Amino acid sequence: MTEHSALTVASQARAIHALAALADAFPALPADHFTVGTVCGPDGIAEGIHIDLHACAADFEAWRQALGIASDRIEHDVLDTIQTLRAYATADGVPVKLTAYLPQIYLPAA
Repeated sequence: MTEHSALTVASQARAIHALAALADAFPALPADHFTVGTVCGPDGIAEGIHIDLHACAADFEAWRQALGIASDRIEHDVLDTIQTLRAYATADGVPVKLTAYLPQIYLPAA
């Protein structure tokens, strides 16, 4: 059996408080799916916030602007059936990973 270090609520308290602060600061932004957990980002691995959006690119853009993420910091991946937009920020010193899962756009052949 593989052992792993158990996370506790206390170990995630900073991220939980940062998520609550985001909810207070931006109550009108779309709230598709939030999780608090390990964020593997460009600055390392830490307990943070995942904001996952599944509706549209406009929701991602609203959060990108609210978090102060420069547009040139967006990562775009095209997969078989979907495309993703991903960016990283911090909120109250806590890492935030913002991800949008969007339908693949198929253009007609020329």
